[in-house]
Amino acid sequence: MHYTASHPKDRSNPGYGLVQPWEAVHLLEANMSKSNRLAQPRYIPAALLSLFLCTLAHAGLTDAKPDASYSPEEVVQIVIDSLQQNDTSDAGIATVYRFASPGNKTSTGPLKRFTQMIKRGFPDMLNHAGARYDPMEITGNTAVQAVWLRGTDGSEVGYAFQLGKQNGGILDGAWMTDAVIPLGKGKQDGIGI
Repeated sequence: MHYTASHPKDRSNPGYGLVQPWEAVHLLEANMSKSNRLAQPRYIPAALLSLFLCTLAHAGLTDAKPDASYSPEEVVQIVIDSLQQNDTSDAGIATVYRFASPGNKTSTGPLKRFTQMIKRGFPDMLNHAGARYDPMEITGNTAVQAVWLRGTDGSEVGYAFQLGKQNGGILDGAWMTDAVIPLGKGKQDGIGI
């Protein structure tokens, strides 16, 4: 997953120091000595590699927090991925809450109330099968993007994400979610392979 436009080796990148999925196999191979390579299998079992990569991706999401370096598209992507990968500890919902603007948090209340609001009012957002994104529209310090979430049953439901660019304080310049508006069923509702 790619959240910033900067190079992964760039120390100013919030993800600096995290192993990127495309680097994982190369790092494993580079750390094995030549003699040790001959004794080891020449491949990593797919299930183990998949688990490793999913753990890395999840760790990056659960640590994500608002930063002025994120574009509005990247913020929506982080929020959607966090909702898709929410677990029993609700770490995904906690990430989404961190990206809620101060004004949004005033309306939704503390994390516990926000979590219940998502689980009871918008369960189709959690652990969805996939998403498609309409183009982002940016006007000044406001950005809006429609996102269509596909359920495991092939149903599709849309939400408009409205983000605001924060002005002042420690969040200055960071894009954060001001509102999420349900759009109803998508045009691809029920289509699945």
